Amino acid sequence: GTTLYKQAVENGWMEENKTINLVSKEGVQLAAIGYAHLSRDEIYHHLEQFYRQFYFRPSKIWEIVREMLTSWDMMKRRLREGVEFFRFLRAHEA
Repeated sequence: GTTLYKQAVENGWMEENKTINLVSKEGVQLAAIGYAHLSRDEIYHHLEQFYRQFYFRPSKIWEIVREMLTSWDMMKRRLREGVEFFRFLRAHEA
């Protein structure tokens, strides 16, 4: 495995050779590593919190809209990403 995998096993952040479900039933990526003070579920919850705080800032929204106005391809890409993002948020609330 990788250096991170070896470090995670040595420190008890994950069990060696244990199969971990990395995708939820809704298709959302889950945390692979958990710590004694921060579980995989807590990491997942804080990631969702981070996404909300980061992407719902007025400056970020304006940046995305401005970028979408530069090209039709960028508009399609950002709209597709937006749909995926809101699906992620909805799946997390479920």
